[in-house]
Formats: sequence, structure tokens, C-alpha cells
Amino acid sequence: MKLKKFSLATLFVATALLAGCAGKPSNTLSFNPQAPTATAAFNTLNQKAIVNVVTKDGRQQPEISAYTVDGSLFKLSSSPDVAQLFQQIVSQDLNSKGFRLANNGANTNVLVTVKEFYAKVDEGNIRHKISSKVQLEVHVQGVKGNFTKNIGSSRVDEGALGVNNDDIQKSLTAALKDVVSALYKDQEIAGAINQYAN
Repeated sequence: MKLKKFSLATLFVATALLAGCAGKPSNTLSFNPQAPTATAAFNTLNQKAIVNVVTKDGRQQPEISAYTVDGSLFKLSSSPDVAQLFQQIVSQDLNSKGFRLANNGANTNVLVTVKEFYAKVDEGNIRHKISSKVQLEVHVQGVKGNFTKNIGSSRVDEGALGVNNDDIQKSLTAALKDVVSALYKDQEIAGAINQYAN
């Protein structure tokens, strides 16, 4: 009889702990952008340029969104972190277009500054609004000159009742996808690398 009571008590405590864990959402959103497609064709003429890609997070705040959970402000972060995410995206893009990437011995630098990667949440009693914005500044720096291009996307998503991680993830992912697609289709950055490379 004592064993049965102990088992029930243990089960109750375990259930309560699990319920407590389940009540708090994760504070990390994961992003896995699409790989370059055939639109960014490999160009053997780009092989003469050896490119060093450097990405920095130039945003005003470290989080990518924030909303209210149980009366407290709940901040979300990105995995991978924002600088790593765009380092991967820009490196994949340039590699797929035929550029050789190297940290040492490069004849051109591509400096990527993440200006915006944030989903602003407005919460109401019956509806919520998510305003997502992604903004990059891509700067090509070579011996023969410099070139800067801004690529960005913004969108507004609305939904019923309270907001959750999935709503924010969908909105930011859609804005990110627009920026990645624009980057992969862009030929001006590639042209500047070739123009200003040593």
C-alpha cells in the first residue's frame, strides 16, 4: 500500500514538473535558409577573385523578438546567431556563383552588416500583429574600389488571439526567405567583386 502511494506521489510530482516545463516556450528560434538554386549559376570567370567574407551583427538589440508570457517580457534569440546565419548565407551564395573563399590571401573583402533582423510584436486582447524586418548592408572592398548594396525585406502578419513562437518564426522566416532569394538572384555584388578585385 505504501509503495502504491509513493508511486502515485512520484507520478504526480513528475506530471507537475513536466507541465511546468511545457508551459514556458523555448527562447530560441532556429533558422535553416534554403541553399542556392540554379538561378545562381556557377560562373568559372568568377574563379579569379578570392573573397574573404566577414559578417557582423550591427543591430541595436541582441534579441530577434519579444512578447509577453505570463505577464513578463519574453525575449527570443536566434540559432545560429544572426552573424553566423548571414555568414553562412553569403558564403553559400558566393561559392555557388564560382568565387573562391579564403580567410588568407583574398584579393577582395565582402563585409556584411546585419542592420535589422527583428519581429516587432503588438499584442491585443483579440488579435496580434507581427512586423518583421530583415536588412543587410553588403560592402565589397577591393584594391580598385568599393561598392555597397542594401538588401532587405519587411512584412506584417496578423492573427487571432495571443502570439506564440510559431507565429514569430513563420513571419521572420518569410522575410528571411525574401532576402535570401534576392541575394541569390543578385548579380551586382558579383560584378563589383570582379570589377574591384586585384
